[in-house]
Amino acid sequence: MPIECRKDNDELVWVRNPFTRTITYFTHLHKKRSGFSRRAQTELLRSGSFDEAAAAAHLRVELEEAQRHCPFCPGNEHQTPAEVLRIHSRTVFPERPADDWLIRSVPNLIPRIPECCTGGRNESYVVIEDPRHFSDNPQRHEDLLYSALLPQAQFEALLAADVEVARLAYSNPAVKTVLIRKNQGRESGASQPHLHNQVIGSDVPFPAVTLECEVTSQEPQIWEELVYFAREHGFLLDEQDGCCAYFSPFGVFPHSYEVVCLRDRARCIDVPAPRWRAFAALLYGVLTLLGPIPLDYEIHEGPGVPLHAHVNARHFPYSNIGGTLNLPSTLAASIRQARSQRGG
Repeated sequence: MPIECRKDNDELVWVRNPFTRTITYFTHLHKKRSGFSRRAQTELLRSGSFDEAAAAAHLRVELEEAQRHCPFCPGNEHQTPAEVLRIHSRTVFPERPADDWLIRSVPNLIPRIPECCTGGRNESYVVIEDPRHFSDNPQRHEDLLYSALLPQAQFEALLAADVEVARLAYSNPAVKTVLIRKNQGRESGASQPHLHNQVIGSDVPFPAVTLECEVTSQEPQIWEELVYFAREHGFLLDEQDGCCAYFSPFGVFPHSYEVVCLRDRARCIDVPAPRWRAFAALLYGVLTLLGPIPLDYEIHEGPGVPLHAHVNARHFPYSNIGGTLNLPSTLAASIRQARSQRGG
């Protein structure tokens, strides 16, 4: 069935989430000014002078200390559980002189699914995305490396590594489904600042995926309707090899995106490699739009639903009020502008 929505003078007014049935309103809320930024600027102007050289030296000491104690930084591999996967730099970038690790995976110290549920084996894994802790020339502790700074080839290798870790989880007969998840930034719930994502094996379907499967079984064409709706309203960002990336007004947070492979209602380990690369490329494109801001993404797999990712940005001041979400009414124009700036 078509996506429920209302228009006024050919502009989108509201749209209903076909899975949860909640409504999102498109408003002019983005025109409000934030008093917080003005107060922050005022406080900055009031601050006195300081010794820049001493501050820079102190920063270097603090950043080196942070890396020295980070279990995900090179040289600290002994601080993590024994790794289950390692990808060397030359595997992805043949021109690199050293054959150090680029991506590695270890069991999560605290399983997201208790071991007693998965045959006594820890099926929660951390996949470390890069050896670097901070971005280039950091000026503060918050200048961390983030996924959009990775070369696309490395991000595609990262998702391929996730599939291999998922394959390991599926080798456990107690594991019935796998979730790939990432939190970027403290505001998204990340407790470890070093760049990483997670692969989680579970003995039962995850509730969010169960709901998607139930709705999809009742409305088999719902995902095609979602893509049609995104295309019709200018929300489509990119598409490759049967996979589509688009802004989604149905997310839990104000700026949400989805990447959907319509032809692949299968486990991630059963998706053809070329399509998985297309999926990774589109997800990478969404992450580059969002950059360093706090976000999370979650990859849901079939066979009850198409392979798809939900991406939620958590850095925009639009509120969920009474179960409704307010979004800027000029969002489609903003998406078109962002797409043109990327050359898409």
